[in-house]
Amino acid sequence: MKIFFVDCFDAIRSLDTLTFPLTSFDKKSLYPFTFVKSCLDLRVGILTLREKWHRLASAFNLELAEGNSCEEGAVWVTKHVVPSELLLQAVLAMEEGDILRQGEMIIAWRYHTAGALKSKDADDSISLLKGVEDLFVLTGAEIVHDFNLLAKKTAVEAISPTNQLLGTDIYVAEQVSMECATLNSTTGPIYIDEGATIMEGAHLRGPLYLGKGAVVKMGATIYGNVSVGKQSVVGGEVGNSVIGDFSAKGHHGYLGCSVIGDWCNLGAGTSNSNLKNNLKTVSIYDYSLEDFRDTGLLKCGVFIGDYTRTGINSSFNTGTVIGIASMLADTSFYAKFVPSFAWLFNGDTQIYNFDKFMEYLETLYMSKNEELPERLTRELNQLNKKYN
Repeated sequence: MKIFFVDCFDAIRSLDTLTFPLTSFDKKSLYPFTFVKSCLDLRVGILTLREKWHRLASAFNLELAEGNSCEEGAVWVTKHVVPSELLLQAVLAMEEGDILRQGEMIIAWRYHTAGALKSKDADDSISLLKGVEDLFVLTGAEIVHDFNLLAKKTAVEAISPTNQLLGTDIYVAEQVSMECATLNSTTGPIYIDEGATIMEGAHLRGPLYLGKGAVVKMGATIYGNVSVGKQSVVGGEVGNSVIGDFSAKGHHGYLGCSVIGDWCNLGAGTSNSNLKNNLKTVSIYDYSLEDFRDTGLLKCGVFIGDYTRTGINSSFNTGTVIGIASMLADTSFYAKFVPSFAWLFNGDTQIYNFDKFMEYLETLYMSKNEELPERLTRELNQLNKKYN
């Protein structure tokens, strides 16, 4: 079977043979994290959605591709579904013309141009990234799933005896530096990828993923349900959060129920609130609605897009959404929505000069011995023109 990943299913919704209501995913629902990357490249747990698909494809003998296909029998699958064995079983059972959906949301369609379309209900346990909050909400369960999928454990005796270990669901890759740390995997597995450094006095609780070359600073406290990307730095207090690749939260401060994009830097003392004083559910800005919506969550923190920096002692209220490529340097609470390419300083909001931003970005990539992709430069330039 050949699977094609699509952003939307407008082709289905326009068919005359459709006799039941359907809704299609809007990529903007995951802005600011899908401004310059595909949904498939979002990490949910240990692996990105794309990496999960490729591992499952080999097991189920599937061929994967992106873009629409008009081949009879080809299966279109939405990019925002989290792949699992249960999902693949449902997809493999589809016949031509079948639509797999949760409620009115389309998950998959087995392409067929003749005859009436047939609706099949997907299992409610199949996860979808419907909004940015799902990135942290699903992290803990997906770390458990990926840990079992990767099927790796490290014998306790192979880990330095200076560390205190609780539980055995721990994997420590090669070239990891870790001494005098506490690892508690009784609450969920801990996966430490190759080249990571965990400094003395750090307290780690699973489910937890530390990416390749990641650094956990001295005395850091990580409560669990946390995924940290490649070469990112973590200090202070973190729980129920996702930190992207090459990002830094290296100092004291609290990060909870939050998502930080790639190449971000949080200044010393940066903290967020994740619980309202009146204990009501938290609303956040949704790019697809161009308005705020209720998440239904009592705890919901800050969502910061790629390439954004915060100054020292920055404070974020519950449910704050920050766009990409911004510089925030105020010490009072920021607005609950800050657009992309914003420069905030001393109570004043200006547009971040694009040439100045790109000069910073080139220097940032060089500092990590990475090459700034031409594709990214073009896309950022287009976004800057669109939103400014």
